[in-house]
Amino acid sequence: MVKKRNIIPAVMWGFIILYLTIAPRSHPETPLLFQWMGKVKIDKIAHFVFWGLWYVIYHITFVKQAQGSPERFDRNKLQMRFLIFAVIFGIGIEILQLKLNWGRSAELLDILADSLGVLTAFALFKLFKQ
Repeated sequence: MVKKRNIIPAVMWGFIILYLTIAPRSHPETPLLFQWMGKVKIDKIAHFVFWGLWYVIYHITFVKQAQGSPERFDRNKLQMRFLIFAVIFGIGIEILQLKLNWGRSAELLDILADSLGVLTAFALFKLFKQ
């Protein structure tokens, strides 16, 4: 049986993402250090990396553990459920940013970056069959 404590790292990372993406902003403008990047904003890269890392943590702590369990778990179903959950979570965060008005802006590109981060991590695990 899969132990519930095995998903704690993935759940904690989800809460970290939630906090970092809806916490009130202390400075509304991009720091000068990152303005050289032009059209590619650092926050899009952060969204991509954070969601990709979230999938990696989920995969390592839960999917691999479920695979070794004597119970029958459909690995593909577990992966697809998390992919769908992560995308919906990202959409939900953007809606919260819009509604809470804490200096954050809701952007479709954030949802795209979140989704691409999760899908890239998923694809890499599939590619290397881990």
